[in-house]
Amino acid sequence: MNTALPICPKCKQTDQVQKVTSTYGVNTKEWYETRTSTDADGHTHSYQEKHEAHTQLGLKLKPPSQPPQPTHPGLWYGIGGLVVFVVLSALCPLVLVPLSFLIPLAGTASAFVPEIQGIPTWLISLGVIGLPTLCLLGIGLAALLWLGSKVSQRFNKDMANYKDKKAIWDRDEMPRWQRAKERWEQLYFCMRDETVFIPAENKAVAAEDMVQYLYDPYFRG
Repeated sequence: MNTALPICPKCKQTDQVQKVTSTYGVNTKEWYETRTSTDADGHTHSYQEKHEAHTQLGLKLKPPSQPPQPTHPGLWYGIGGLVVFVVLSALCPLVLVPLSFLIPLAGTASAFVPEIQGIPTWLISLGVIGLPTLCLLGIGLAALLWLGSKVSQRFNKDMANYKDKKAIWDRDEMPRWQRAKERWEQLYFCMRDETVFIPAENKAVAAEDMVQYLYDPYFRG
């Protein structure tokens, strides 16, 4: 059973009228390519990558693109934390190298340090060498704690910013796109005039103005 095509508001004919979804499909080619990637553990993963090719008309009639969802900051902080962990893991052996020299050096220095009030010279020399080392370690720990507090403050700020953007995306951007996509699915295209229209609105606009026609209520009014 054939459904009668709507009349083009501009040329008042039906012989060149087509559904936009059908016209777009004819003027668009989609295909998938298999890609592979290797993770940090050396495991290989495969995934499908979508490609599209459009004619000039297909580009004009392309459906409105879904607005990208805000990226959760935890993703970037997680990647940054992983990088820091890898770097610190690589530097740990380098930190232990000076300590391996300091311990024998303390024993050697004890032979040249005089004994003070019954305190063993090896203990004195170990203190002379060990205290600066402990100070350096304390400074390093304090620096890490300070950096951690700054990162925490920045993360909380980024999270608040993300929540604001996500609320706008949920409340405004996504519903607006859904309404535009629903309107796009109602569109017809007249090949004679290269116009698009929704039959119930009885107004034809140039295909180049389709996006504005879908989104802007003042434009279609």
